[in-house]
Amino acid sequence: MRPTNMRAALLSGARQLITDEGFTITVLAAVIAAAVLAVGFDATADIVVATLALGAVTALAETRLHRRG
Repeated sequence: MRPTNMRAALLSGARQLITDEGFTITVLAAVIAAAVLAVGFDATADIVVATLALGAVTALAETRLHRRG
């Protein structure tokens, strides 16, 4: 496969992942949790970033497991 085709396939996969409803809802929940930590508990940036990263990884795993069946 040529590099341009690989790039197009990767971008298509990323677009499909972002438009997936389950992925979007899970990431939104992680952002809300990080905002609550940041504002409500005066959390440090490390905790907020870790929460966002964990939410993104969880959303990705949930999306892939859901697709498998």
